[in-house]
Amino acid sequence: MQPEYSDNIYMPESLDKIVGNPGVVNRLRLFASDSDKGVARTPLMLHGPSGVGKSVSAHLLAGERGWNVVELNASDYRDSETIERRLMSAASSRSIFGKRNLILLDEVDELFRDDRGAGAAIGAVISSAKNPIILIANDAWDQRISFLRGKTEMIEFRKLNRDDLVRVLNDFCASKSYKAKKEDIEMFAAMANGDARSAINDLYAAMGSEGDVSDAMGIRDRKIDVFSMLDKVFMANTMAASLRAVSNSDLTNDMLIKWLEENIPNRYADAGDIARAFGALAESSAYATKAVRSQYYTYWRYMKVLMSAGISLSKASSQGTSRRYAFPKIIKELSASKSERRKADAIAESLQSRLHSSTKRIVKGEMVIISQMIKKSVQEGADAASISEGLVRSYGLAEDDAAYLVKKVGI
Repeated sequence: MQPEYSDNIYMPESLDKIVGNPGVVNRLRLFASDSDKGVARTPLMLHGPSGVGKSVSAHLLAGERGWNVVELNASDYRDSETIERRLMSAASSRSIFGKRNLILLDEVDELFRDDRGAGAAIGAVISSAKNPIILIANDAWDQRISFLRGKTEMIEFRKLNRDDLVRVLNDFCASKSYKAKKEDIEMFAAMANGDARSAINDLYAAMGSEGDVSDAMGIRDRKIDVFSMLDKVFMANTMAASLRAVSNSDLTNDMLIKWLEENIPNRYADAGDIARAFGALAESSAYATKAVRSQYYTYWRYMKVLMSAGISLSKASSQGTSRRYAFPKIIKELSASKSERRKADAIAESLQSRLHSSTKRIVKGEMVIISQMIKKSVQEGADAASISEGLVRSYGLAEDDAAYLVKKVGI
């Protein structure tokens, strides 16, 4: 069950809303229909890249058929005893309310990263199951799960194209009563590289308090996407789940620390929990610095444990806050600064023919002088339009570049 505060979670209304993979929905429904009729069906293996609807499709199928979902994923324990205890009975019986169980094994390619009898246990579950089974993998050709390919029917989910992602984002905005400009939705769809979850997370994070898109866009370093990683750290009650999430993230250590630092107060409500979490993060940061200075990178082991399990287990209270995740302020500042530097360089290039100097010197010298001239003109009573016109006439600037310089001075 998704936490109540996860407003970026999007569940389509039905399987008919699954886009980008024609034929998949019909195969899923045929599998479900046969299963309910008592026809023996080989378990399904849904495979393909992250964020294309594999897990969502399985849950929607279960909802459509009235099935109870019994799920195991890579964040859970991977030993044979746990798998047999959680799945064996459910695979051959109905729920306490008489519903058929769907056995759902998500992230199955990650489940065997440190296999402790998991393979044999899952093989036994499949052999004895009387209920439908669906396995989900990003990489169905991973050698660790090669034994499952012969025991399952493979259904491939492909990356979504831009038009499909636009449809998903429009549905998401409609379901949350968000307002976003058409061009912003198209931009996030183009940036997502076929990953609907990433597109939704990016759009959601960039929604301002009034539903307008902010400048926090385009930041998407992920293997486990950053919002999922944060969920696992702040919600985990075991060391293993949060440590695995941090270890699997593609974020640099420095960026991991910045994301966690920004969001501890957004997820923990109790002052003691917040203090302990920041304490663990401070120790983590100290080990990160020590590793770099000493060139002894074994310290990173302690850093990872403190920034993951240290934060997860610092909460004494289960009561969290409902505030959304925030981008680290430093990212926004760097992004804005980079954009301004690019604009300044472009204006400096257009000034070169008149000033006969390097762009670097123009940015640090002549453009500073021009800014002072603009300020003086303002003090003498000139308006923005006349100043912009003078810059165009005197320096051959484009009208929008002249307007930018005037606006930057603060008129």
